[in-house]
Amino acid sequence: MNPDLFKLVAAGVVGAHGIGHVMGWLPAWGIARIDGVSSRSWLLTTLLGDGPTRAIAGLIWLAPTIGFLVAAGGFFAEQDWWRPVATASAIVSLLAIALFWEALPVGSRIGAVAVDLVVIGAVVTRWSPA
Repeated sequence: MNPDLFKLVAAGVVGAHGIGHVMGWLPAWGIARIDGVSSRSWLLTTLLGDGPTRAIAGLIWLAPTIGFLVAAGGFFAEQDWWRPVATASAIVSLLAIALFWEALPVGSRIGAVAVDLVVIGAVVTRWSPA
């Protein structure tokens, strides 16, 4: 595969993964309803109640939305800073998935965890599209 095309596809996957995180913050903040998605946390809802948990859910899902979009741009532009941004985004995404495990459909959880782990793997192995 052409390296430029592969770079575009990889950046597109990372950016799309970031956009996928809207499934967490849009419903949490009451902006949209998404079937099969909630803002209920197995840990936080019990400890803090629904309102504070929804506020936290919105923030914890928004961070990787922004982070992965920024990382995708940095990756595509071949900037070195994409790696720490992507790593932080993947870690926050995994934390969000863990805290809100039952809030997402199974397929979304599996896909998100897979992409997060691939991103972390790419960073750890210092993978480059070149």
